[in-house]
Amino acid sequence: MNDLSGLSLSNIKERLLEGSPLIVYDFDGREEEADMVFYAGAVTWKSINQLRKDAGGLICYVTGKEEARTIGLNFLTEEWKTHPIYQNLIKRPSYGDYPSFTMWVNHVSVGTGISDSDRANTIRELHNLLTDHVQNKEEFFLRNFYAPGHVPVLASRGLNERKGHTELVSHIAELVGLPRSMVIAEMLGDGKSLTRAKAKEYASRNKVIFLEGKEIIEG
Repeated sequence: MNDLSGLSLSNIKERLLEGSPLIVYDFDGREEEADMVFYAGAVTWKSINQLRKDAGGLICYVTGKEEARTIGLNFLTEEWKTHPIYQNLIKRPSYGDYPSFTMWVNHVSVGTGISDSDRANTIRELHNLLTDHVQNKEEFFLRNFYAPGHVPVLASRGLNERKGHTELVSHIAELVGLPRSMVIAEMLGDGKSLTRAKAKEYASRNKVIFLEGKEIIEG
């Protein structure tokens, strides 16, 4: 498997490492949404600014389920099963899959946590923790992050279980040989999510790579 939609994986990797975004559309009949995607290892405050202004949706950090568990994070849907009050809130969204949310966090070094620079810093610190050889990642996480914060952490359930943007962008990272450490935000239009056609127009106008879920899965 060495290309996606006619693009070489090395080209996609190069674009991600230089801090350029991708646009990823999931599937017709699912969410039918396009997300703007950055590699977390190359994120700066300008990346967050672009996500906020050009995408507009919730800015989330994405990693794998296994990575999340090394720092003690589990899916909220799993956590809520142990709470009688919250058990009845666990329902599948209209597109059919349980969400990938774990916890919202800030790094201890930030101010309020919401500014572009604060969120970029929290994301970089999450990336560094999950990609460095830290002996006890969970202890380090507990010392250096707090919740609730302004960066939602999403964990991939794997494409065999779920085919959302979290899983798609995690798979892109795997395909190009990068850690599963990405940043995503939904692209919004007037009153609703940006259509596939409008997202493609944005990608073409701004010379951004546009990928669809079926291309990512098929390679």
